[in-house]
Amino acid sequence: MKISRYKIEVDQDKCLGYEECGLCIKACEENILVPDPETKKVKVDKNKEIYCDGIGSCLDVCPVDAIKITKEEVEVSSSAHNNSHAHSHSHSEGHKCPGSMAMTFNRKKCESNDQGMDSEIESELINWPVQLHLLNPMAPYFKDAELVIAADCVPFAYANFHKKFLKGKVLAIGCPKLDDVSEYAEKIRAIVELNNIKKVDVVIMSVPCCHGLYALVKNALEGTGCEIRKHVISIDGRVVE
Repeated sequence: MKISRYKIEVDQDKCLGYEECGLCIKACEENILVPDPETKKVKVDKNKEIYCDGIGSCLDVCPVDAIKITKEEVEVSSSAHNNSHAHSHSHSEGHKCPGSMAMTFNRKKCESNDQGMDSEIESELINWPVQLHLLNPMAPYFKDAELVIAADCVPFAYANFHKKFLKGKVLAIGCPKLDDVSEYAEKIRAIVELNNIKKVDVVIMSVPCCHGLYALVKNALEGTGCEIRKHVISIDGRVVE
């Protein structure tokens, strides 16, 4: 199976060095661009390169055009993907901005407290990022998981989304009307096939355009044997299907 990812190159002859410049290091939210103490230039951390989202914040700040980002199609087998989990990066406290780097949150049961109705409600989100464009099919949190694919508006309309649909599951969100969905089907199928996912919940709004998300998921997973469960939320916040 082929997946899309980005390759980053730093022209060492053009690079001014991280001591004189270093703007790209600050701009790279995934910490892929790092100092090279030997050359005093900037280099690519190949272990983190897989998390590049291709947005190119580093390109915008480089004063000498020393950075190049190219999109490439990579053939990935399930066995190779399983082995890659041992080298994947998870959340670290030192990472100041999450960007699109794959992160996993451990959710523990909250003990009852006496703080009353004003106490914070515990989030059930266990993965980051969540937007389909930014998700990496090889992120470790997908392995053997149950997946929820939700329309962007759902968590705002349905107050109990976290407890009813999200708890213990990995989340992906998208909008079939406003997003460029040209690569969504391929990515959804890659996520399911590479990670042995058996169940997918699709949660959409009752508005007509939203049903396109369910149709997209259904077509993408045709023939995989994955169970797809459809849930519809009304615009006034009720489960209607």
